[in-house]
Amino acid sequence: MTVGRHGNVALVVFALLAARAPAQSQQVALLDRDIKDVEKWVREDTNDAQRTYYLALAHWKRHHWRQTDSLLRLAIRMEPRYPEAFLALGRLPYARRTQLADEVNRDHVPEQWRAAVKEAQDYELRAFRTDPMVSLEIEGIEIEEPQAIDYGLPEYQFYLRCCAWKMDLWRGRYRSAYDRLTTLAEREFDAKKDPDKVPDFIYWYRGLAAAHSFQFDAAIADFHVLLDRTLKQQQRDEIINVPLADNEFRFMLAVLHRLAGHTDSAVALFQESLEHDLGLVMAHTYLAAIYEQAGRDSDALVERQRAAELNPDDPVAAFELAVSLFNRGKVRESVTELYRSIGLNDRYAPPHYLLGRAAEAFGQPDLARDQYEQFLALASMRLANLRTETQQRLDKLPK
Repeated sequence: MTVGRHGNVALVVFALLAARAPAQSQQVALLDRDIKDVEKWVREDTNDAQRTYYLALAHWKRHHWRQTDSLLRLAIRMEPRYPEAFLALGRLPYARRTQLADEVNRDHVPEQWRAAVKEAQDYELRAFRTDPMVSLEIEGIEIEEPQAIDYGLPEYQFYLRCCAWKMDLWRGRYRSAYDRLTTLAEREFDAKKDPDKVPDFIYWYRGLAAAHSFQFDAAIADFHVLLDRTLKQQQRDEIINVPLADNEFRFMLAVLHRLAGHTDSAVALFQESLEHDLGLVMAHTYLAAIYEQAGRDSDALVERQRAAELNPDDPVAAFELAVSLFNRGKVRESVTELYRSIGLNDRYAPPHYLLGRAAEAFGQPDLARDQYEQFLALASMRLANLRTETQQRLDKLPK
């Protein structure tokens, strides 16, 4: 069965990505308000994973650890690829037990905390394997930004030299963080004369600052250094808390090459990363998007199929495969993947929209109505355009 007259739904994925654009700078101010005010804001759209995430952070600042953990996990159920929530879960045990980082470094983690440490490491890794551009705001969630008045002049000058870059990163002032880290590398480690003396943490954080400030070629240069050092097992230091190995750096470089417009090298790096780890679902996802933009729909479908097959527990991979199948006229196969996605995560809204479209294609208005209504019941108000289209389709269905 073909679906040409029913319309291509590729734009659905773009609408979902646009709706997930980080809004951190707009919401951080909420965290210091009365918790009841934050809860009221969340109740205005209980399907909004970002609002749930910020409520979690508000509880974090008050050391309500059980609520924080529960809300972060709820945010991930609503939005299964939420890198900021992954990173927060990766940092949470260290906030709950302040000595844990030292215990991890000394390999003396108490037995009752070992499972939490392992899960936290997995979440950190998952954050960067999902989106290398994940916000770092969680790093400074409990730290107030000092002012000059808080220090004597020598102390404040020391703070500006050694630590101000961290606050810039945490507050989203990425260009300033990049400049400060560059100055630190040159002043303290003579980077221009001997770049090998520059510690890993500077390349790591400066690379992230460069990427977030759209200096992609500069970011690529820094992450290439880290990849080379990792491969040579040189100059690894414990200041980098994110447990990235060479293939994660390779994946991050692929993403940066794509953002910089270097499509051919991006494809090569994604493919190379998959040679080392076929289960790197986002590499398949990025390749599929590149192929779709190039009009290589068959190649894109293959990547979607690989992502779904190699990650059978990922509801988003199943949904994205369903979109590709639907667009190629394979509606029945699409429906199978959509129901699989719903079975994996019943809070994930997008499959219900596409099931409504499929039901319309099969001439099943009652089923279409049920699915559209379910989508509207689960979808965040941030998906305003898709919600409007869904309501319009719902209104046109025969009674």
